[in-house]
Amino acid sequence: LYIIHKYLEIKSGIIPEKPVTVIFGAKAAPAYVIAKDIIHLILCLQELINKDEQVNPYLRVVMVENYNVSKAAQLIPACDISEQISLASKEASGTGNMKFMLNGALTLGTMDGANVEIADLVGKDNIYIFGEDSETVIDRYAQGSYVSRDYYEKDTALKEAVDFIVGREMMAVGDEEHLTRLYNELLNKDWFMTFPDFKDYIATREKAYHDYNDRMEWAEKMLVNIAKAGFFSSDRTIEQYDQEIWRTGTSK
Repeated sequence: LYIIHKYLEIKSGIIPEKPVTVIFGAKAAPAYVIAKDIIHLILCLQELINKDEQVNPYLRVVMVENYNVSKAAQLIPACDISEQISLASKEASGTGNMKFMLNGALTLGTMDGANVEIADLVGKDNIYIFGEDSETVIDRYAQGSYVSRDYYEKDTALKEAVDFIVGREMMAVGDEEHLTRLYNELLNKDWFMTFPDFKDYIATREKAYHDYNDRMEWAEKMLVNIAKAGFFSSDRTIEQYDQEIWRTGTSK
């Protein structure tokens, strides 16, 4: 949705301060229909944007097929921003964000999983946090109070981005069934509550891009992240597991 938003901005004459390349690596389980639809949307955006001569000098989309460790070894050191944007309370801690951190990428993410520990380690000035907290999300699920269409109707930029999924330009390059199903999923369900965080996500991401222009300040942020990544060493982690969970008595 952000990429669609940025594409429409560029088409209207609002040009980014620096060119942006967005890289996706994704796979979907055979039965995970919506994940397949999202990947289809990304591939459609890749084709549409990368062929648009008005837009492609400023925005590129790359979908890495069959993303694996070998490709990660090339991509992770090359990235400036690590996006870890799972809905707060929904994602178990992964190691991808730690690998990006160790290689100097700054985290753009929610307060979820290892992002919480990274934020504590590097401080709020060296990470880009957006979105609602896990308590708010859990309460919404418990109360059944979330209605995605309410956000869609109140936010013009969000509505424009969502409608673009089933617009003329996308339908010209994509499959109607995939795109329509994803559009309906977002508008009528949005299980992972994408819409409430949309505006804050845009503002936080744009701040990161603006901060990137000060190369010395950005380098300092990178160095803080690299230096603090030592906390996630496997030696410390296993020792803590032993002390708190296994209790074998062999830890020193």
